[in-house]
Amino acid sequence: MNADDIVNRRTFVRGAGAAGAGLLVATRTPVASLFGSADAAAASTCASLTPAKTIGPYFVEEKLNRSNITTDPATGAVTTGVPLALDLTLVNEDDGCSPLPGAQVDIWHADPRGTYSDESVEGTSGKKYLRGYQVTGADGKVAFKTVYPGWYSGRTVHIHVRVRTFDAGGTATYDFLSQLFFDDALTDTVYKQSPYSTRGPRTTRNADDSIYGSDGGTLVMRVSSDGDGGYTGAFTFGLSAGTSASAPSASAGAGSSAVGAVLASATCTRSALGMRSVAAKLRTTERLALDVRLRRGSRTIAQRTVTALGAGARTVRLPLSKNVRSGRATLQIIARDAGGNRKLLSRIVQVPARDGE
Repeated sequence: MNADDIVNRRTFVRGAGAAGAGLLVATRTPVASLFGSADAAAASTCASLTPAKTIGPYFVEEKLNRSNITTDPATGAVTTGVPLALDLTLVNEDDGCSPLPGAQVDIWHADPRGTYSDESVEGTSGKKYLRGYQVTGADGKVAFKTVYPGWYSGRTVHIHVRVRTFDAGGTATYDFLSQLFFDDALTDTVYKQSPYSTRGPRTTRNADDSIYGSDGGTLVMRVSSDGDGGYTGAFTFGLSAGTSASAPSASAGAGSSAVGAVLASATCTRSALGMRSVAAKLRTTERLALDVRLRRGSRTIAQRTVTALGAGARTVRLPLSKNVRSGRATLQIIARDAGGNRKLLSRIVQVPARDGE
């Protein structure tokens, strides 16, 4: 796994779930011994762990317990688009692939214009459309009503998913992050319809997306027509606590919990002389080395290395060449401490126009 696809899941001690359905720290058991050889083939789908993916820059703890996420509770406005119903199932692979009840499942994604709600960089602060969570029942299932996601520059079409369990005091005891993807041919069909068709061709397909990666095909949902102009998507998440009770936190690399770095903000500016650069403001508690990259899809369009950044409030600048076109891009900073631990920091930025663009 390369640095641009850094992903992981936070795992905790056994006895995790608020409803007593925690993910157990256990050694993986061969599926045949769990189900018997005759049933092993039928059970093989839940014996494959679902890949984790980075949380990305757009998660907001809105605490919106709802199934229909198309409505903005702040304004009452309803997001229009091709209807999409999601049926998600969670199974605990440390307990014989049994359903996982009592887990909070958050989802969020871009609207047909390619924007996320409640993000200042998107101009949507205070809006809360296309966000929400449900808690799994005894069958390990949740359902959401939404619309087919839109696209934005540098990313393929996707839906973010976060699965958490909490103890009686409200402390998270399990935290899993991933993204769901769509078949490119289906997306091409959907995007011929309004309001998607007004935006022009998307910039990134699955194979070109750095987050999709080599295992993204296992995260493509099964999608079928609902017979009324919309679609139904289904996916089963195979989850496991892993083997460590002190694993690193979300969207970071191995040992990242020990890396003292926070990305406070990132902006892209254009000087009076036409020079453009990304300014990343970091708060650090130790001396770090940084690998700073600006990416679109699978391509790195600007990069620099900082060998020694002292502790404190620091601003790191990434100059942009004249070849970098305007539009959204993803800033990724990999911070490494003296012990070799690393942490991925990420933020979407808007690159201003070049001279004459």
